[in-house]
Amino acid sequence: MTDSWMATLDAFECHLNVQAALVENGRYDEVVGFTPPEDLPAMPRPLVSRASELLSRAQTLTQRAVAIREETARRLGQSRHPTFAERAVPAYVDHQA
Repeated sequence: MTDSWMATLDAFECHLNVQAALVENGRYDEVVGFTPPEDLPAMPRPLVSRASELLSRAQTLTQRAVAIREETARRLGQSRHPTFAERAVPAYVDHQA
């Protein structure tokens, strides 16, 4: 029972390390979620703290990826709408005419 959970938590930790490296290198389209085996028994109490730590890391990584996505969307939105100062007087009118 403990062996299957240890292997799953090891795999989750490895997965988090890979996903964090992908985010750090800007390879967001390759980031995928972790899917644990469906047939896991109840988690043994001694492993709860490690599982909680890994879950916290996953949530932090998710928040970082979302923040990067939102910042990228904001920047893209700005680049599509360049701001130009409007002149009170047209610039290409001959005022002497």
